[in-house]
Amino acid sequence: MKNLIFISLLLSASLLQAQDVMEFTAIEKSSYATISKRVLKVAYDRLGIDMVAVDLPAERAIYGANEGKVDGELYRIKNVHLKYKNLIMVPIPIGIMEGVAITTQKDLSIDKWESLSSHRTCIRNGVKFAEAGTREFDTISVNSNKQLFGMLGKNRCDVIIIARLTSIPLVLDFIKEENNQTYQSTLQTYPLFHYLHKKNADVVPKLVKVLKEMEEEGLIAEIRSQYIAEISKQ
Repeated sequence: MKNLIFISLLLSASLLQAQDVMEFTAIEKSSYATISKRVLKVAYDRLGIDMVAVDLPAERAIYGANEGKVDGELYRIKNVHLKYKNLIMVPIPIGIMEGVAITTQKDLSIDKWESLSSHRTCIRNGVKFAEAGTREFDTISVNSNKQLFGMLGKNRCDVIIIARLTSIPLVLDFIKEENNQTYQSTLQTYPLFHYLHKKNADVVPKLVKVLKEMEEEGLIAEIRSQYIAEISKQ
């Protein structure tokens, strides 16, 4: 009888421990993922939950989250749950993202998505804002940000589309390696949202409350500002 009680206690402790850890996919090598991790680490800490992020290529990340292999997706732009039906958008922005067009051609004028229609444009596979913005015309898709800049350097693209913060260290490396200047313009600014798999629907209202508190405290904006200061200093 004592052994049965001991085993029962162990199982209960294991279940409790499992409930206290949540795992999310994140786009690998993304500055926005870094900011989102910092914001959500605070939020989940306030709920007594340990948060773990698994970095993956963009497309694999969103599919894995939608299939329920993890507890959700760290961040995405608004309304991706309209396509990925198993995900629930937590309706408090955890950051903002600026989609930019980068080129080596000084005289290339790109100030809106439509400006790209007559240019060879490269995007990263699985990056939803780039896919949505260029859906009306042909693009070349690659699997990493490094490949994006490689295509630009080899003149296989006139323009590449990328998130601004993600681009900063890559642009600096590109200028050094290619001895070539780049020019960029902002195409669109997006709020970013956290997504939970539907199996975690009960966590959504709790997380909304905590993120709302952090937003009112100015903490979400402060975390973003601190990160920008860090990479700018580097």
